[in-house]
Amino acid sequence: MSAAAKAEVIHALRRQLLASQRSQSVQQILPTGLLSLDAILPHGGLPAGSLIEWISADVGLNSASIALRSIVPMLTQHGCLAIIDERHEFYAEAVRCHGIPLSRILLIRPARSADAAFGASHNRFVGHNRFVRQATAAHSDALWALEQTARCQGVRVALTFLEQASSAVMRRLQLAVERSGVTIVLIRPASIIRQPSFADLRLYVTAAQPTQGALSGRRRMKVQLLRSRHGLQHSGNALLEVDHETGALHSISELADSKPATTPAV
Repeated sequence: MSAAAKAEVIHALRRQLLASQRSQSVQQILPTGLLSLDAILPHGGLPAGSLIEWISADVGLNSASIALRSIVPMLTQHGCLAIIDERHEFYAEAVRCHGIPLSRILLIRPARSADAAFGASHNRFVGHNRFVRQATAAHSDALWALEQTARCQGVRVALTFLEQASSAVMRRLQLAVERSGVTIVLIRPASIIRQPSFADLRLYVTAAQPTQGALSGRRRMKVQLLRSRHGLQHSGNALLEVDHETGALHSISELADSKPATTPAV
């Protein structure tokens, strides 16, 4: 077979694969409503019943705001948003500003002792080893709570900050969402970016270069699709703007190169 014929066969198989994936998942894809973000997502939205990782060097307001805004359409369906707040930093206004009523929130906070909280800043008095044991126990409780909510029929989306997790834990979470239809959203630090991913989607949030005349209190963020479980990804980036005063999130533009790539995602 000639090189040209082989290339044509490969292109035909790719078209068939993409058409098959669309037919299987069309009922499960929910556009976020952020046009530039939807443009880089496979099939134009987030898949329900999936495991989604949002990675950022600054694991805080920006990545959490984008993640929360992106799942709003999922909450038009039955079920609550379960937030596993291991760090005890849940801020109600960060959820409400995206139009998510607090009545739809299930807030889960793993217990931590007064000694553990005190040890975070004064572990030379409490004893460092004891604090590490307590912190590890709280993390284990948070992982257990996440896995349980991922199996709960009353939950639509489960969201948490997650720094460290073994491959076994990630695989269990993957299997849980496949069986239950719950979507798990993980906010993760950039330190895990080279670790293997079990996520359906892995998205990377970075700060964009500020533009002249940008309004005070707003910050532009760039979102890149690093991995898609479908094996296909889009090149280009989504450009979003976060208003730190109101918490509102806006889609700035769709970059010209946000077209399906011909190489598998990492």
